[in-house]
Amino acid sequence: MPFPWPLIAIPAGDWDDSLERQAIEMAAAHNAFIRSLNAIHAQADTIRDDQAKDFAFFCVSFCEMLHHHHDIEESMVFPFFETKLGAGAMSDNVSQHRAFDASFSSFQSWFQEVYDGKATYSAPVALEKVDALGDVLVSHLAAEIPTIHADKLRAAGFKAQDFKDLEKRMMSVILKDISFFTSMPMGILSHDRESLPEFPPLPKPLLWAVRYGFSWKFAKSWEFAPCDWEGKVKAGLGNVPLGSRVAA
Repeated sequence: MPFPWPLIAIPAGDWDDSLERQAIEMAAAHNAFIRSLNAIHAQADTIRDDQAKDFAFFCVSFCEMLHHHHDIEESMVFPFFETKLGAGAMSDNVSQHRAFDASFSSFQSWFQEVYDGKATYSAPVALEKVDALGDVLVSHLAAEIPTIHADKLRAAGFKAQDFKDLEKRMMSVILKDISFFTSMPMGILSHDRESLPEFPPLPKPLLWAVRYGFSWKFAKSWEFAPCDWEGKVKAGLGNVPLGSRVAA
């Protein structure tokens, strides 16, 4: 699966239907990771010496965002799904996480060393790291979506209120643990807003504060992001706009 890695089609459905929203929201989150991977790959051999530290921080922030996402899945989301889908229903998803642990760790460690000044930036090494991670990660990101399709959730007996309770608990954890200076700008700048205007489902004042306040600290790193602050996909970074989502 060579670069550019393909994005995931946003599932049709009603965002306001809690059961249908699960796969829709997961696909949007996973596409943010894929866009970032493509942007890293597309720019890796264009980085000047004076950009290496900022680019490395962008890559480390990608790792932080991905790690936070998978931590929440494994600690909260998957156990919740298994309450009605059955014990082990999410085990393949967890196994897929372990399948890229080594390549993810290698990617994160090397870019962290570049940022810390302990390693010299090298385009061939950067491309090697992102290629080693990209194929296995993108395959997993696509494979996970059908495991939480609304039809499966309805058949298992899930109700809308179940997800309202889960999302309330998740939001509490996210706002407590996520960095407004790193993962939050990274997530916003990796999302194609036209494909899903409702995402990310965060309070508008918080989105405003991230854009006009918290993002300044690492502003040079966000220049490498796949989208701009208006949610428009940047040209030339291996990504294409998905267009408006089919609502139903």
